[in-house]
Amino acid sequence: MIGQQAPAKGSFVTSLFHDEPAGTFSDGHIFAIAPDISSDPSDPEIGYWHCDIAHHDRLTWSERVYELFGIPTGAPVDRDWAVAHYSEPSKNALTRVRTYAISRKLGFILDAEITPDAAGSQWIRVLAVPIVKRGKVVAVHGLKRAF
Repeated sequence: MIGQQAPAKGSFVTSLFHDEPAGTFSDGHIFAIAPDISSDPSDPEIGYWHCDIAHHDRLTWSERVYELFGIPTGAPVDRDWAVAHYSEPSKNALTRVRTYAISRKLGFILDAEITPDAAGSQWIRVLAVPIVKRGKVVAVHGLKRAF
């Protein structure tokens, strides 16, 4: 079930992103107001990502996100490739929560299982915030971290 909550100022997003146990957001959590991620500290365990919806879901990843997915930094990657590395339940949750959030110009947080390579799977927490221009979501960006 998609939960909704208006984030308080200050450390609300940071505490959700860092402190909640793994699996807390496996069904997704929608923010009634898009959280501000700009004040999140420069933590080496956190990766930044950007998905340019207006340009065919073009992805931009920080070095840490490349590491999470087990590929060399700077390697070409597209959204279809990335989503294919989510487990089926996580892929379904991501699709459902992302579609809902984008249609309503909201942010979300999701715990997802990914399979970066043949060695197995790992859980990540994804925080997403919409970028809205002229009333339309043109991109989504946010943070990812491993558990």
